[in-house]
Amino acid sequence: MQSVSAIPRVGAAGTSAVDGRAARWSGQRDKRRAEFVEAALQAIAHYGPQASTEQVADHVGVTRTKLYRYFDGAADLHRSVARRASDMLTARQTPTWNALARPMDMITNTVSAHLRWRIENPNLYEYLTRHSLSDDAHGVAAIHDVNNTVATNLTAVIEAVLRTFGLDERPAVPLAFGAVGFVESATTRWLNDPAPAPLPEFTAQLAEWMWSLWDSTLQAGGIHVDPRQPIAWQFPSAPRAARRGREQA
Repeated sequence: MQSVSAIPRVGAAGTSAVDGRAARWSGQRDKRRAEFVEAALQAIAHYGPQASTEQVADHVGVTRTKLYRYFDGAADLHRSVARRASDMLTARQTPTWNALARPMDMITNTVSAHLRWRIENPNLYEYLTRHSLSDDAHGVAAIHDVNNTVATNLTAVIEAVLRTFGLDERPAVPLAFGAVGFVESATTRWLNDPAPAPLPEFTAQLAEWMWSLWDSTLQAGGIHVDPRQPIAWQFPSAPRAARRGREQA
């Protein structure tokens, strides 16, 4: 009868070795997936929003079978690409508020960033309208997730502004989602216009319209702001109030 001491066991060292190999493989797999996603973005820019997995694989220089070692089918690849693209667009569109800056400059910069991204990435934007970030076959297009994220970020900015002036913060949500939807649809129409206004003119128009929404909300609370002067110059207490608002958020 074999003694208990003679029975081979996987000790702590062996377990650590296995865990280490698994961690290295996981890290390598994640890195390779990220590389394939970046290559897929290039393929979409080249082939268009309808780029197939075969075209992506060809662009990377591997077989489709090898590509699928890192993705659970075409749907997983599409979601990964859409998620990366949505992160890029969200980062470009997320506004910031600084009481020492001029409100019109902040709005113009945010609008301009969105327009530049749309102009520079037409195929990628169309890709976002075709693919979902969800596993659900009936999930909404990724662009809707992007817009919701941008609007949520904008809501926090508007709430900080309203809080600074002691105003009711409830209008922040509809104002933010309405503004994002307005810029989105106006930009799409402008890009498809056979005789569009020049980019600087359209950017200025959008910025003015966005300020009108903000301004009407502030004026309803009795606050009158010159959009071409820093808020801190007009309301010296604004920077302190804004800091408190961000800390409480």
